[in-house]
Amino acid sequence: MLTLQRKGSEYHHGDLKSAAIIAGRNLIEGGGLPALGIRRVANTIGVTAPALYRHFASLEELLVEITCQVRQEIGELMLERRRLVKVPRDVRKYELEKFRAIGDAYIDYADKHPKLFEIAFINHQEKSTSEYNELAWQVLNESIENFVALGMIPKNKRDSAPLVAWSAVHGVATLVANRAVASAEIKFFQTAVMDGVQDALLKK
Repeated sequence: MLTLQRKGSEYHHGDLKSAAIIAGRNLIEGGGLPALGIRRVANTIGVTAPALYRHFASLEELLVEITCQVRQEIGELMLERRRLVKVPRDVRKYELEKFRAIGDAYIDYADKHPKLFEIAFINHQEKSTSEYNELAWQVLNESIENFVALGMIPKNKRDSAPLVAWSAVHGVATLVANRAVASAEIKFFQTAVMDGVQDALLKK
């Protein structure tokens, strides 16, 4: 959970928007999407609701900001885990380990921040999140491109491969976020789904 640094009249113009986003995501993380509201956010940071409406035209607009922040964080975690993979002599093994690392990171985020993960892919009416840089999608596609370049995935699977991988991993991550998978079984599910994706995409 992120920590607020200022209260009420101490906020500067730019700080208030950032504080509202932090407060909003903290409310979601604590009670899910139903816990989010303009007045609740305003009360949390010690300002009036009209003050927030000078930064967000609606609750939906605030939710878009939170959603895009969460999606960026998922991508950054994937990048961080990928960077931690040690470089072996076998370049193909290296690409496989990086691929599995980013998949595990995606599921781990859902496990650690289930309520935030649940709202990360909401289809917003006022502004599509596709207008933002989708870091997680880019990281996945980089792995697929490397597989294709190394001859590990046929070129005719280039367009479908990331969809297959993302759908499978996202499905497990959703189960984890919904607590449909016991904590003791998460690692098994992670390994199983990554094995399945690998078998489905890579040349035998």
